[in-house]
Amino acid sequence: MKAVNRLLSLADFERKSRANQPPDWHLRRVERLMEMLGDPHLATPVIHVAGSKGKGSTCAMIASGLKAAGFATGLYTSPHLHTFTERIQINGETIAQSDFADLIDNLWPCVEAIERAGDLGVVSVFEMLTAMAFVHFRDNADIAVIETGLGGRLDATNVVDPEVAVITSISKDHIRILGDKISLIASEKAGIIKSGKPTVVAKNHPVTWRVIRERAVEVGSEVFSACETSPVSAMARVSDDDLRQEFTIKRWRPPKTTVVDSSELALIPYPDPGQKDIRIRTSLLGAHQIDNARTAATALNLLYRTGHTFDLNAAIEGISGAVWPCRTEVVNVDVPSRKRFEGLPPVILDGAHNDASLKALKDMVRSYFGGAAAEIPYVFIVGSTEGHDHEAMMLELARSAHTTIATQSRHPKSVPASRVAQVGRENGLEFRETYSVDMALETASEVVLANPDPVSGHGTGIGMIIVAGSLFVAAEAREALLGIEPELYDDLTQPYMLAYEDAKVAKGKIA
Repeated sequence: MKAVNRLLSLADFERKSRANQPPDWHLRRVERLMEMLGDPHLATPVIHVAGSKGKGSTCAMIASGLKAAGFATGLYTSPHLHTFTERIQINGETIAQSDFADLIDNLWPCVEAIERAGDLGVVSVFEMLTAMAFVHFRDNADIAVIETGLGGRLDATNVVDPEVAVITSISKDHIRILGDKISLIASEKAGIIKSGKPTVVAKNHPVTWRVIRERAVEVGSEVFSACETSPVSAMARVSDDDLRQEFTIKRWRPPKTTVVDSSELALIPYPDPGQKDIRIRTSLLGAHQIDNARTAATALNLLYRTGHTFDLNAAIEGISGAVWPCRTEVVNVDVPSRKRFEGLPPVILDGAHNDASLKALKDMVRSYFGGAAAEIPYVFIVGSTEGHDHEAMMLELARSAHTTIATQSRHPKSVPASRVAQVGRENGLEFRETYSVDMALETASEVVLANPDPVSGHGTGIGMIIVAGSLFVAAEAREALLGIEPELYDDLTQPYMLAYEDAKVAKGKIA
């Protein structure tokens, strides 16, 4: 914990308000840090992934596939659910706490040197973590899957020269930072496209495609549609007792044309890896996860076709093994030590925090639990984080719920439960309020006990509990349900920082 608190002494724009500490957004600082460390970001082949939703799941699928093909595979993602060490993994295993602490100690002189120089400001927490990941992967991984933190063009991870760039679904998210138009957000994400390196694009809005193609023409990158090149069969559920979904990723279908410069040219044929139709059975649920799986399959295909030799069939089959908690994760509370939650119906944990991801969650519920979500009695636990915009879909899920409980996480940028509830009440909905996720689950338990099955008179008439609106709310629910010890930081004992808009108002009043 001493190492983590030292890390958090750096500029922390992820957990603190950008209103009070506006970031000096550029790549020069992290580039200097890489130079001082011997350019570790160039030592390991990289697949670089950006997007508004699905990028974490896609990273997990690509990494799982590479591991199945025999690579020692690094995975760098953010944010974490329970502990900072989750962000840096090798073959699905988080970095050891001792190694994490050693990296902080070893890199700290470079951090201090940059600060002393005074021309580039101070290193941020995310820049430090990114550097730590690159150093760890240089020494321990054959290949690495790197997820952007926010945006892409000026994200600290964008110092890499990837073998393949991947852009997942783009929707309105972090609009105060990236802009309030799809075209602006897509332009930031498209910043990861590199000259001479192929780019995979998931199912996306036509405006997104236009922006990406323009960027590809500008830098000279071949663009591949995951939907066109990796067709899939229809989704099927394995059984009533096995919630995993099953589908088939079919053989690669080469695109007819590709963008490599200012014109469309015929695609140069690549060597045939002998890919078969491959059945995928995954615990990641929902049609959107099928889109993520074929995006991952396309990335693996392109990695092979750019000269990396491995068993492509084994890699694509390895997508099945991807684990990505709090993304349409279904928790059945059967842990003996958690008696206070015994008897709860299935709890669905999802970090959905914008309208697009909440719609995907609702569609998953409809597909997997019978009928429209409105027909399934459920308790909806919802919280939010500053900067996210998901009011419309949150209200739709709340209207269909038996009971909605507004709550807040420990995260310093968590929106107070009272504000979340007020949005519901202004739209004619009844919201209960709780001031911790643990309290929200306790309240949900009381609702379940008070509503027995109308036919049998016992059991529960509530079909499920859905926890969404913020990844941090979902993570804290997971800790409570599964008995996971949370990692608590010194700054969590401080009062909430003012939200972006509130800070501007307060500053005006003080003036």
